[in-house]
Amino acid sequence: MRVLSILRLCTAGAAGAVAAAPALADSYPSRPIEFVVPYAPGGASDIVVRALAPQLQKQLGVSVVVINRAGANTAIAATQLARSAPDGYTIMLADVALVLNAAVRQTSPGYDVAKDFSTIAQVGSAPLVLFVPASGAADLPSFLKQAHDRPVNIANAGPGSLGHLAAELLQLRTKTTLVSVPYRGSGPAMNETIAGQVDAIFTSTASGMPLVKSGRLRPLAVASPEPLKDFPEIPTFDRLGVQGVHVLNWWGLIAPAGLPADISARIAKAVTAAMRDPAIVERFAALGISPSTRDAAAFAGLMSKEFAAWRDVATRAGIKVD
Repeated sequence: MRVLSILRLCTAGAAGAVAAAPALADSYPSRPIEFVVPYAPGGASDIVVRALAPQLQKQLGVSVVVINRAGANTAIAATQLARSAPDGYTIMLADVALVLNAAVRQTSPGYDVAKDFSTIAQVGSAPLVLFVPASGAADLPSFLKQAHDRPVNIANAGPGSLGHLAAELLQLRTKTTLVSVPYRGSGPAMNETIAGQVDAIFTSTASGMPLVKSGRLRPLAVASPEPLKDFPEIPTFDRLGVQGVHVLNWWGLIAPAGLPADISARIAKAVTAAMRDPAIVERFAALGISPSTRDAAAFAGLMSKEFAAWRDVATRAGIKVD
């Protein structure tokens, strides 16, 4: 019931307020829009928002002000968004952490992902890749043999992070012993992997491939059904005989529940136009993000699917994050 309600409520939330606010919809937008980034400046989400904001400003005809509101693995920003007015003047770039917080935590993250948000549009996605230090395993079969013979350590950016869940999924699929080693952020986790203090890390191509080129990391497999267009040399887990290790980070725009459907459509139309800009396409490619313009219903469907999948992994792996 809860999984189905994510799709039903995220999409219905936008439609529910249409009749109640025709004047608002007709005049939207008439003042600046706050575009919230749930992370500190400099990361992938911040770069995505700062690339999109000028184009949205151009399409909508009003200022789009970027606000960084970091903390609690995006939960602080999401909680504040849920309490904002559903008028289209506060939107947020969400990523998979929005769902993970609800799927793996024992206590509420401060919001209900099934009730508190309206989806607008997905803008991109990127699968994770399993990397090892340059001195590590030569390939995935060698890595898995090591993990069958002895426990191996996989770094992550903290309990309940996507990298943590990816390692647990791989362990479940391969019956190996993979010890998740949490760090306070992706930077320290990557540094310890490069130094050989841990055996592997799940991270993005944007983070890992520059270090491959400099000879400090080696990619073993990509957690997607299909090979990466820009890095076809990296085999998929499926191709190497490990089925179902699909780990996707995604980005999309959300708003408070009750956003009128025509305002949502107006923003989504502006997003679609912005995504055609060559500068944004180039920026996304540099981040290893594949552009995607799923509409509100399809984006809500993705969130529902991800919630179910990661709740199942957390339950089977006995993950308990407070």
